[in-house]
Amino acid sequence: MTRESDCYALGMVILEVLSGKPPFPGDSNLIVIVKVINDERPEKPQGREEVWFTDDLWEILEQCWLPQPERRPAIEVVLKCLQQNSTAWLPLPPDSDDYAQSDSDDQSDFTSSHGSSIDPSTFLDTIVNLTHHRTPLQRTR
Repeated sequence: MTRESDCYALGMVILEVLSGKPPFPGDSNLIVIVKVINDERPEKPQGREEVWFTDDLWEILEQCWLPQPERRPAIEVVLKCLQQNSTAWLPLPPDSDDYAQSDSDDQSDFTSSHGSSIDPSTFLDTIVNLTHHRTPLQRTR
């Protein structure tokens, strides 16, 4: 594991958490592997989730997935972009059957397409905490 592979993975986690869908929804693991080997990357979410993926955020996610690991951004750059974008996140309007009504009127919560409520500040805090307190994995033989 390297910082570059961590950056790639962080980009995919951000995509999945904010969209509520895996990076290549509907594809088998084998197809995903082939797509990644062939430098295919996930498409920018459309519809309701698109509002969370500003051009700046999508650009930084695409940089996280660059085929040349040495060209991927530092985690701090990704976090800064997330912080800048998270201040504008708003709840999604209920326009589909998969929208989960929240028991509270707290507008700081929003619901992903798979129905789980996500608090943007909690998500951001968790990502920051994980990246700043990461302990290197030990390889076992």
